[in-house]
Amino acid sequence: MDTNNYQLKIKNIIQQLLAAMDFSGEVNLKDQEEDFLIVNIQSADAAYLIGRSGENLRALQHLSRAITNKQLGEAVHLIVDINNYQANRLELLKEMALSSAKEVAKMKQPQWLAPMNAYERRVIHLALAGMVGIKTESEGEGQERRVVIKSA
Repeated sequence: MDTNNYQLKIKNIIQQLLAAMDFSGEVNLKDQEEDFLIVNIQSADAAYLIGRSGENLRALQHLSRAITNKQLGEAVHLIVDINNYQANRLELLKEMALSSAKEVAKMKQPQWLAPMNAYERRVIHLALAGMVGIKTESEGEGQERRVVIKSA
């Protein structure tokens, strides 16, 4: 299946899901970022779609993946974003990780970041990968899995 047709199908699935939930929004797909297809929804209903601390957004992403995978018959790695909430959060996480890494380099004491999902942890690992004298590891299980920043 060609990329444009594939992305159009995904866009239609997400639009139908929003309509079924009685929400409106403009669905845009960004080129794949590594192995993920970024779906950004611009909506006046963002507060409801995002929810407290992104809870509704995570649920919407889970539903979007499940429905898309079933309808397309293959695993599709989607990152769903509402009004760039995820993108802004990732930038904030990168800044926090950089600040923590500088502190670790100075104090030689490890720092544990808050628990986060696999995609966010990966972003942190990649953001700090080139930093001399710093290494990162993931620790914990399930929803308690977090990044630990250590001296190399």
